[in-house]
Amino acid sequence: MFKDIKTGNAITDGEQFRFWIVGRIEQWCKKNGVPFDAEKYGPRNSDAIEVKWGMYDKGDSRSEWASCSGMIGMSVLIRGDSTFYFRDIKDQVKCKEARLNAEGDYVLWKEDVEHTWEMHEDSVFLTLRWPDGNG
Repeated sequence: MFKDIKTGNAITDGEQFRFWIVGRIEQWCKKNGVPFDAEKYGPRNSDAIEVKWGMYDKGDSRSEWASCSGMIGMSVLIRGDSTFYFRDIKDQVKCKEARLNAEGDYVLWKEDVEHTWEMHEDSVFLTLRWPDGNG
């Protein structure tokens, strides 16, 4: 019962997983040649949801469009100012922007579109992804 109660730090615990702190950790370990320790990772290893603590510097941008994943994504701004860009994979001229600049602003999207982003200030996000159960 109590063995599944874990505490930690999102920065420290997520460092080796590109700051994903909950998710398919066993798969990430195998992919990167890291031994998987079920006791150490416990309930952080999940196929049901992925959680990321994202820290970005002013001027950072994602240089490539993130591909579609069949998941639902949600990024919640903890602090900072940023713009997310989304484009239709079938008609890449169709784009939508979402500016997040107030604490608690979020963007939620079905990952059937590509996305990228840029940071206008140093920014911190909590990002979640989970399977789209609606097909």
